[in-house]
Amino acid sequence: MSTLFAWPAAAKVESRIPRDRLFRQAGGGKAIRALYDAQVERIDWAFKLFERSVNLPPGGGVDEIEVFRLTLRSDRIDDRVLAHIDKAIPHPILFELVRHAPDGDELMLAAAYKRRSEADKAQAVTLEHWHGAWVANTQARAPLPQAASLEGLYAGLLRSLWPHGPLEAESLRAQAQRLSRIAAQGKAVERLQLKLRREGDFARKTEINRELRAAQTALRELTE
Repeated sequence: MSTLFAWPAAAKVESRIPRDRLFRQAGGGKAIRALYDAQVERIDWAFKLFERSVNLPPGGGVDEIEVFRLTLRSDRIDDRVLAHIDKAIPHPILFELVRHAPDGDELMLAAAYKRRSEADKAQAVTLEHWHGAWVANTQARAPLPQAASLEGLYAGLLRSLWPHGPLEAESLRAQAQRLSRIAAQGKAVERLQLKLRREGDFARKTEINRELRAAQTALRELTE
């Protein structure tokens, strides 16, 4: 079951974000604009988690976390849209995605690990986006993860979405990077599996099988 969080009333913003503002800050051509037009009904800045709204000090380069609510036109969102919004906004973002359903709206939490670039503090480094499951808007919300700083809060929020927990003494950044490798390796396994199904030559199938077993072993080593 996916988790929805009870965002503090003190953090409430509820301000609509014009997409033109995002394009001014992040650029973007016809392709990304077409995705917005097809998939996004509206974007709202719902909550701002910072020292005064959650009573937690900054830490680890995290001094503010945004919660954006994206109301969708259908039941899906292309991660390129989320990446574009992340590019436009310097702070970490938690996305609450909203889709309309026959029995009422459903919500999904999504987020990518984001940190300040070490080469240029004005820029951010953002990894892939992870998604929870769709749940009813009426589902009870959980308290925010316990934390001693905004960095700890950010870690707790992200880890609620991540499919694999941290290794012993693994930092949030190291865990995020390992999960990126897991995602990439998983795609490599899927590509080889598809290639194997389509291959008719026995010798080539044997070679692809060998590559597939090696890729699956590498994936297990990252996840175990």
